[in-house]
Parts: sequence; structure tokens; C-alpha cells
Amino acid sequence: MRIEHLAVDGSLVAIEADADLTIPVTATGWAIVPSLMRTHPFAIYPAGHSATIEETVRSNFPNVSIRSSEEHSLKGGTLRTAEVNLPTATNRTRDLTVGAWEGETGCLTTSLVGLERASLIEAFDTLGFSESARGLAINSPITLRPREPEVIKEIPELGVVNISPAIPSTLERIPKARGHVANHGELFRIRQTSQALVFVSSSAIVRIDPLEKANTREMLAVAQDLRVEWTPGGSRR
Repeated sequence: MRIEHLAVDGSLVAIEADADLTIPVTATGWAIVPSLMRTHPFAIYPAGHSATIEETVRSNFPNVSIRSSEEHSLKGGTLRTAEVNLPTATNRTRDLTVGAWEGETGCLTTSLVGLERASLIEAFDTLGFSESARGLAINSPITLRPREPEVIKEIPELGVVNISPAIPSTLERIPKARGHVANHGELFRIRQTSQALVFVSSSAIVRIDPLEKANTREMLAVAQDLRVEWTPGGSRR
């Protein structure tokens, strides 16, 4: 089976494997936001994600208080914002303003520390992003620091895969010694005590974390024939 997804910057990520590839992906990355005058983290989820998360929080996390929520029409979609109060590890609480822009093909999310609804709305307003037939992507410059863009996907027969572009900053973390030769790249074991793997192709780095109770033989068979291609798009800095 073969499937294609968009990274946050519009790069095309193609995955081919003898496995179920129907589970949607999450795309993450850091983009320069004009109103904030700095780079800031964003994540893109499937459309409708914000409603699912709100229902989950209200039903299962009584310690998280949603103080207020609003909806605004913005750039052809709906921007949902909420001011929430969260418990911390030091038995205190902190305020967070979260935002999710819902379109037809995806949900773009981020947050700001504190009660900062006006600043968050302005961040979405000044950030460049758009939808196409392939999905939702950010048009504003994407930075490689503090973290490269990633596409995260669960593949039941393989595990949770974190895909990033094969660029100098990601390749420097790969062992210099040659890995196990797979059909479309190389495989490396992250640690001798772990079943987690790294697959390296000519254009992508893929971390593979097995699911609980994974079938190791099946996982290795799928990894052996895995093909992942990252075709650059958009603007990275």
C-alpha cells in the first residue's frame, strides 16, 4: 500500500509498505510568526481534531479547567480558542491559551502561555497557511531549529513512525557505520536493549517505535520492505 501526506511546510511524504497505512498523520514543525517576531511550534491534525480533544478533556481530565472558549471566522475556516488552567508537577497551576484553526482538510494548532487570546488570534492571522487538495500546510518560513519538521503516523504492523527529512542536522545523529541493508534503505537499532529502529532512505529519516505487544517478526518484515520518500516543498530556514 502507498499513501502520501503533507509535512507542515508542504513537503510531500510518501510511504509505501505491506501494512495498513490508513491511520491519519500528525505533522509538526516550527514556523516564523510575524506578530510574535520569532519561531513558534505548530501541529497539524486531521479536520475535527479540536472538538475531539475538547470532549476528551471535559470527560476525562477534571483537573483541567476550560475557563472560556470562543470561535472566530478566519481565512476561510473557524479559529477556536480556549483559555485553560492546568495543574503542574509542583502542585500549582498555570494558565494556557490554546488555539485550533479548523478547515476542510486539517486542524492547525498551537498555544501561548498565559491568558493571551488576542495575541493568539493575531498569531494565526499573521501566519501564512493554506489548504489544497492534498491538505493543510504552512506557507510562512519553517525553521529547522529548535526541531526539524516531522510527520508522525501509527502503522499497526510496524509501530509509531516519526519521519523527518534527511538533512545534515538529522543525518548527524545516524551511526557512521553501515546499517542493515533493507530493500529501500538501511536499518539501525537505536539501543541493544530496545526494539526501536531507525530507517534511513535517501531523503528521509524514520524512527520506528514498536507498539505494545508488537509481533517482532512481522515488524521486521515490514521494516525490511519499507519505502519512505520526503520531497521538499515550501520554505525552510
